Amino acid sequence: DLLEEIWADMARTVLPSWIQPAPQKWGIPATGKLSADEYKVVCSISLVITLVRVWGYANRENPQSRHYRMLLNFLDLVRSLHVIFLRETSESSRVYYQATILKYLRGVLELFPDAVLSSNHHLALHVVSDLENMGPGHARSTPVFERVNHLLQDTKKNGHLGKLD
Repeated sequence: DLLEEIWADMARTVLPSWIQPAPQKWGIPATGKLSADEYKVVCSISLVITLVRVWGYANRENPQSRHYRMLLNFLDLVRSLHVIFLRETSESSRVYYQATILKYLRGVLELFPDAVLSSNHHLALHVVSDLENMGPGHARSTPVFERVNHLLQDTKKNGHLGKLD
């Protein structure tokens, strides 16, 4: 099972002290939802390690295999996200982002012909103008709002507007 492989690799991976690891058994209901930072670690570190090992090395003799093409497509997404995580932006980084996100989206449509791109896919195409007009993504990061949303999601609700009990 791929998820078991990812968890095993996570247990063996030593992260720098400034990186908070995701929960060991993420991906199952008992673990709960991942935060944005946990998703970032899972996607940019944990999945890269495991997918390169499982889909990359196993298929290096057959670069046309579906898993190998899925790996390359996922790595296009990771490269795109890396630009968003940078603490500075430049024309060349924005051009790079645009090229890699377009390559990723085309790959999604090629690998999954029945897939319908979501609004998040569309919004990913606007990141270049966001980087140009508002600067690097870390300046707009909203961990405070994420914590508030988490608290609100955990608040017991009775489904009756205006009544607290």
